[in-house]
Amino acid sequence: MTEHGVDSVVEDWISANIGPVRTIERHHRWRPAWFVTADRGGREVDLYVRGDREGFGFATVAAEAEILRVLEAHRIPVPHIHGEITECGSLASAIVMDLLPGAPNPCLTDDAHGVDAVMDSYVDALVGAHSIDPAAFAAAGVRIPDGPRALALDYFETFVTRYRDFKRRPEPLLEFAIGWLRRNAPAHRSTPSFVLGDTGQYMYADGRITGLIDVELAHIGDVSHDLAGLRLRNVTEPMGDLGRVLRRYEAVSGTPLDRTAIEFHTAKFALCTPLGVAIVLHLDLPLTDIVQYIEWFHLLSLHAIESIARQADVQLSAVSLPDPMPTAYPGAIAGLASMVESLPVPAGIAEYQRSAVAKVAQFCHRVSEYAHAIDAADLDDIQDLLGSRPADRAEGDETLEKFVLTAAPHHDPALIALLHRRVMRQLLLMEPLLTGGRIGHVTPLTELLG
Repeated sequence: MTEHGVDSVVEDWISANIGPVRTIERHHRWRPAWFVTADRGGREVDLYVRGDREGFGFATVAAEAEILRVLEAHRIPVPHIHGEITECGSLASAIVMDLLPGAPNPCLTDDAHGVDAVMDSYVDALVGAHSIDPAAFAAAGVRIPDGPRALALDYFETFVTRYRDFKRRPEPLLEFAIGWLRRNAPAHRSTPSFVLGDTGQYMYADGRITGLIDVELAHIGDVSHDLAGLRLRNVTEPMGDLGRVLRRYEAVSGTPLDRTAIEFHTAKFALCTPLGVAIVLHLDLPLTDIVQYIEWFHLLSLHAIESIARQADVQLSAVSLPDPMPTAYPGAIAGLASMVESLPVPAGIAEYQRSAVAKVAQFCHRVSEYAHAIDAADLDDIQDLLGSRPADRAEGDETLEKFVLTAAPHHDPALIALLHRRVMRQLLLMEPLLTGGRIGHVTPLTELLG
């Protein structure tokens, strides 16, 4: 179905179930979504329609709607759900909810006190969500883990299973991190709680949040997962003084911060992202936003291995980008992005798509310049570790993964350092295209909390 056809399905559902549609506009982002204004009994209603992810998803929007209904019933500020569009053209489904007033995070203000006020209200909502009896989510199909190991790893293992189902090539870093997390899961945490799953997402206005958004990763687990999520999101969406935010959580909840658990869940939660998006990369799905998925894959892999390094007390060295080794016809590849940007397109979603495709062209240019040099540096590392040099990238990845899967723990420091260098090279390759134009790092807890 065409984009216009899907828009019509959304408009027809809202007209039939809420009232006549006055305006409808695509939200220009990687997930299909719409801003809609409808007339309900002579009153203007602002709505947001959220569709299932293109290509893959951690949970359906229908499941997310059930979570939001439970949160609303417990007086947690979230958008009210009006219903589900079950036959939404090319989408599996979409949910229709109130559009929360205000702006999304991060707080776009230089007023530190204003940011603190917003984050205080966010922490209040987070503590409230964590306080809900996990049994309240049974109707939403959310499982309660039994015991410390299940609490630490059960939700994570769903990502591992999905990754294995679609895995098509070696992933040495992912395999090492999976094994390390399984070997080092906290044994002292045993209280299951509802967790938002992907913390730090909200709308705000007038110095406080108007509601929590995006709960597709919600589950029953360890509250340390959500505190770890704040650390990860703070890399690209700053929340002011994050140390203050964590200390406020401790004060409001009455629960001391468990730094060991927070650090473990930082690595675990970070790894969930590359495990989740590997399907896109391994199946070579031709998504318009493929560069965004590649960024998520490598950046969160970096956060995972750096967190593991902190826990294993491994010192990491600075990594630099090798000198470029351009392929033939560099001018044609370099000019492709500007060619794409110059193409005339209708206003609206097509403009977003054109910009995204131009970004793919920029990425291809960087790959054409640096991929061969990065491959050579990675193969040098494998030779230094194992004593022989693989013939090419494919053989090198396979050889390294086989070693990772059988290596004893005393090899951890060398593998952590090597895997860190590999992922840093990939991020240096695409650094000009990254969100914010730079490689961000998770701030150590010692810096946040002293």
